[in-house]
Amino acid sequence: MGCGVQWDPYDVHGDGGRLSAADRIRLEKRLDYLSPRIIRVMVSIGSYLTDGRFDPASDMEDLHMILGYCTGRSIPVVFGDWGGGFVDVAAKTVDENRMEQSAKLVRYLLEDCGYTCIRYFNMVNEPNGSWSSTQGDCDLWVRAARAMHASLRRCGLGDRVTLVGPDAAVWTTAETHWVSRTADELGDAVGLYDIHTYPSKAEINAGEYGEMIAAYRAAAPAERRMIVGEIGIKFIDERDAAYAAENERRAARCPYASPADSQMSVFDHMYGTDMADAIMQTAANGYSGCIVWMLDDAMHVNEPGRLKIWGFWNILGEERYGASAERIRPWYYAVALLSRYFPAGSQILESTVRGVPGVRTMWGRSDGKPTLAIVNTSRDRAVELTLEGADSSLAGLDRYLYAEGGLKLDEERLLPVDERIALRSGDRIRIDPGSMVVYTALE
Repeated sequence: MGCGVQWDPYDVHGDGGRLSAADRIRLEKRLDYLSPRIIRVMVSIGSYLTDGRFDPASDMEDLHMILGYCTGRSIPVVFGDWGGGFVDVAAKTVDENRMEQSAKLVRYLLEDCGYTCIRYFNMVNEPNGSWSSTQGDCDLWVRAARAMHASLRRCGLGDRVTLVGPDAAVWTTAETHWVSRTADELGDAVGLYDIHTYPSKAEINAGEYGEMIAAYRAAAPAERRMIVGEIGIKFIDERDAAYAAENERRAARCPYASPADSQMSVFDHMYGTDMADAIMQTAANGYSGCIVWMLDDAMHVNEPGRLKIWGFWNILGEERYGASAERIRPWYYAVALLSRYFPAGSQILESTVRGVPGVRTMWGRSDGKPTLAIVNTSRDRAVELTLEGADSSLAGLDRYLYAEGGLKLDEERLLPVDERIALRSGDRIRIDPGSMVVYTALE
């Protein structure tokens, strides 16, 4: 399925309460280059209800913008609700009216508005968490999922929209039962399996992240597709203590950042190499794709006047936060390289780097055309690799480089540093510290 991104309706708007025409054009241009292969869109159904019933006259301008874009580009969407009001944990009950109104919203968007991009429904974000509306009650979540599936079927959507689940947020292998129970108890109601992960930099670079998510992939049916439905980096490991302290300092200095939920390293080149490392491990462990958190700072207010800083940019920088906030941050280009050149339908092939910590590879073919990506996350060590096992078809490749101070750009698009070159078994490839190189035969 490939790489994607979280793109939600905006909590923060410009003058007059709307994104300007210029903002929309800039968003579309940047998304077109990013080439997301799947997009996750989450809403609060309560904002579209009047007296407990779905109201098509509700303000859905952002939603129309997002789903219109995805439909026009044939990008599949995981659409859903954050989950407030779906269940009563204390009473152990499910609000079936809430499910029914959610299904009516989906039907309206699909049939009345023609947003055929909606393929999956995400009911309750991260249900295993204490912060979730289900508060970690798996039995209650399973009951709610069955009720949601039944509502979709009653609205005539059973063959067009399936559930995604369990959508659990995981940091260790302790909660694989959420995946196995989803398979055992919900069966074909779930069309796509997913988990959320926010590993530490240390876990990613050591390869421990891949080992952890492998356990969840093994708990899902092998023949079914599974993605990481949210992925970002949090400095929660003691090995990342210096990064965590710096993140706190930078968030405290930013007048609009939420200290409780911001990743200030999105401004740093390093965040791109670490995310590339995580994406490569995700693909290597049998996942069909991943959705990075998140597109745009302006989407989410965490507390009054404070944003969740996690995005590729803040599209309302010029209007509210300073023009510099609107600039593209480096990690956008790292994700764009992997999204553009490992598109949906790619075959991911096994590739191995022997005995070189901090270096990861990703190898694939799309329509018979190869792409090889290599990332070196070490801070001070260049690596030279000898390519083994390459066949004679690795010709006509463009080479792209993601390196600090070394982005070759034409306006906001990354250009190849070499064109129409060949790779053969025995060739040596140099990877500088903190960089990624991508060789591809794709346009």
